[in-house]
Amino acid sequence: MAEQLAAVAGEFGFYLDGLLSRLDQEAGWCGVFWHRDPDGMRACREGREVPPWDVVDALLRDLAATYGTVPALAERERARALHTAALVAYDARPGAQDTLTRRLHATLRERHDADERE
Repeated sequence: MAEQLAAVAGEFGFYLDGLLSRLDQEAGWCGVFWHRDPDGMRACREGREVPPWDVVDALLRDLAATYGTVPALAERERARALHTAALVAYDARPGAQDTLTRRLHATLRERHDADERE
């Protein structure tokens, strides 16, 4: 079971790596994501993490800006299917609930700290 989950998440990572290889790493949303969270981008590219769909969608918009809308639309369906399967696999891992809970608490702390600074 664990091997199946890793394979599904890895397949999306492989797909994402291919998508990223076609984009300018310094421009568009791709550049923004690499600048903001290079460790997170590497983890997603290697299949260790699954990015939120809005990140994938933004990367597909970068693809459309470079190669046109038709290729990007063709990619969208495949990207969505692989992303959904990777999320299901990621969420089914042992300890996934604890990981998500820790991330939620960290996000809430960051939001609180940001509110305090304002």
